[in-house]
Amino acid sequence: MNTSKPVNLEQPAPEADEREDQAVDTPATQPKREVRLGREVQARIGQQLRSMYDDVVKEGVPEHIADLVRRLSEQDDGAA
Repeated sequence: MNTSKPVNLEQPAPEADEREDQAVDTPATQPKREVRLGREVQARIGQQLRSMYDDVVKEGVPEHIADLVRRLSEQDDGAA
């Protein structure tokens, strides 16, 4: 049961009178603002991703893929 509240990362749209003020004060090529997530949000996303992919990680790497990685690593070591 998920009791967490959704997080809204978007800023509310400015009111009409604020938009007019912004149009005069800001250049046409205004840089985009960087959106940063708080530590709690990052931790929650990490927990959700781990729970979603935990079974995949437990499966491990198929032997033919592990063999391919080994052979490629040997080639890299020999080329250096």
